[in-house]
Amino acid sequence: MRRAVGLVLAIMSGVLLTGCATACPAIGWTNGVVIDASVHAPDVFLQVCSEHGCSPAPGVAPTPEIDPSTPTGGDAGRLFFGFDAPEEITVRVFDAGGILLAESEETIDWTHSTDRCGGPSTAAPIVLEA
Repeated sequence: MRRAVGLVLAIMSGVLLTGCATACPAIGWTNGVVIDASVHAPDVFLQVCSEHGCSPAPGVAPTPEIDPSTPTGGDAGRLFFGFDAPEEITVRVFDAGGILLAESEETIDWTHSTDRCGGPSTAAPIVLEA
């Protein structure tokens, strides 16, 4: 009888613990948002700042950041924040000559991943106003 109870307990704990052991792939995502600055001109430069720092200013070569949450630029107005999902950012718009055209505080409404292993948070594009 003791063996039967022990066997049942072993099987039940194996079944219960199986749900706790999730094997996740290597993490390889980053949170990003698109910023549409087309109201200003087709060829503008964006600098974005969060609580972790700012992306490079016009004419400044990007340097490797110690904090991966510092905003970094991508293609077509997409900015990346590493694993950070800042609720507020400052956006500066410069013309091709490096003259500041506009500066605004923007709020980002993130939708966070519900995957068991996590994943990138997403947000609707930020459309700048004149």
